[in-house]
Amino acid sequence: MKTSITRALYSALLAVLLTFAPATLADAGLFVSGAFNYAQIDDDFGLDNNEIEDEDDFKAVFDDQSLGFNAGIGWRFNNWLSVDAGYWDFGEFKSDSLIIGEKAKIDTGAITAGAMVSVPLWLFDVYARGGLAFWETDAQVNAADDDGEDIYYGVGAALNVFSSIDLYLEVVRFDLGTDLDTANLGLRFTF
Repeated sequence: MKTSITRALYSALLAVLLTFAPATLADAGLFVSGAFNYAQIDDDFGLDNNEIEDEDDFKAVFDDQSLGFNAGIGWRFNNWLSVDAGYWDFGEFKSDSLIIGEKAKIDTGAITAGAMVSVPLWLFDVYARGGLAFWETDAQVNAADDDGEDIYYGVGAALNVFSSIDLYLEVVRFDLGTDLDTANLGLRFTF
């Protein structure tokens, strides 16, 4: 009797795997994505100059928002796991305060490499994403350019419009020496 129950359980498990395996493999493949992003930064930046007596006069306070875009390419292994690489342009941020008589402006972008873990639900997926961002900041005051590598992470939801097109909304945080928060609305097309 114990053997027949075990066989029945194995048969049921095999039937479930054979039923769902083709559906998960059908969603595997190359994808491209593109989105508009709304980015926000809230921090202050000082200049590295040892000859300045009052450093507060040379500090730029940023509490600004910007519009930008991102584009990426990736590989979806199944419904749950994918990897991607992308380019993010966060736009231009302007300082609230003056620095050496003028407002500071910074332009920031990043190249990313990361992974997404999805949970497929009926018509939409929810997912978490994260990875490494290779970023660069160009400042228009005193050539205070900077670059580096830091992590990024976020969560999102994708509506399956057609079998190969997803409309997604996500929130992603980049740790670029300061926190840069983005909200993104875009499309993902799987070949």
